[in-house]
Amino acid sequence: MDQKLVALQTAVSTAMHDDELMGDAELKQILTKFSAKLATGKNYEQVAGEMNQALRFWGMGHLYGPKGLDPLYQATVAAAPGISAQKPYSTPQAD
Repeated sequence: MDQKLVALQTAVSTAMHDDELMGDAELKQILTKFSAKLATGKNYEQVAGEMNQALRFWGMGHLYGPKGLDPLYQATVAAAPGISAQKPYSTPQAD
């Protein structure tokens, strides 16, 4: 099995067990939708690209997001060809 697919599936599964992520109705809807697409065997690169776009759209309306969103977002960047990363969603930590 492709390493990028495994990493994406793991990130989605981890996110779906994160209470903070699942407590946000919009993120819960995004995760549920794209988890189902992965489960039905859709092309994971396409699913990752679509999920990345959905997360970016969500991020446009939120200054910060749950810390657990960062690994999921990074997994979509790694799995979808041609996507560049943006800033992490989680609240910056003071040094």
